[in-house]
Amino acid sequence: MQIDTIVTDLDDTLLDANARISPYTMHIVAETKRRGIRVIPASGRAASSMRSYVDQLHTGQPYIACNGGQLMNPDHTEIASSMFEPEQAKELIRYFTARGLYTQVYRGELFYFAEASEIARRYSWRTGMQGKAVGDLVAFLDFPTPKVLSVSTPQAVEALLPVIRADFPEVTFTVSKPHFLEAEPKGVNKGSAIRQLSKILGFSPERTMVFGDSLNDISMFDFAGHSVAMANARSEVIQAARYVTEKPNSQDG
Repeated sequence: MQIDTIVTDLDDTLLDANARISPYTMHIVAETKRRGIRVIPASGRAASSMRSYVDQLHTGQPYIACNGGQLMNPDHTEIASSMFEPEQAKELIRYFTARGLYTQVYRGELFYFAEASEIARRYSWRTGMQGKAVGDLVAFLDFPTPKVLSVSTPQAVEALLPVIRADFPEVTFTVSKPHFLEAEPKGVNKGSAIRQLSKILGFSPERTMVFGDSLNDISMFDFAGHSVAMANARSEVIQAARYVTEKPNSQDG
């Protein structure tokens, strides 16, 4: 059956090792569009961090941000969003902070954290977002946020993931990069976002192909009839996929 929709993760999937879209990948995306196949970016990044990539790809299609917490039009206006209310986000911040994890929240173009650190600086550099240190993050937070992100070592994230899932069954937790532990409202993930878009745009699982590399991409595999893991993907993702690329993202896999 012919594929009419491609949904692809960005970091460590469509992007190369320097978080760029290679000329070869741009050529392939252009050819895909020429054949009438819609291309939908889907990332754990916030919408503002995806904007430059969406503009470069020029797909003319909606995109998925914050692991499904934000559905955006191609002109960057919002279709829909799912947010933590402040009190629930504060509970998560307290939990992460008590365990010594750097934690941040999002609103609009900015991300907010307690104290300036190398983690915040590197996140800002990598994502292109502006961060702001606010001191007491719990006291500061008085607005809904689409995601609560904590950062630690890959080993600590791996160990904490099953524990926090048991402690907060009403929250969705996932991992995009090995050192990122991400929280979204219950039921929010990339797969649920694709289901929403499939109803809006009228595409089916049988004609959809998805690409990803990390745990936050597996929910997309559950929707699509054609799932592809990158050669550089986590082992759990490779096991969940129908296909695996021959090369990693750093070689235009």
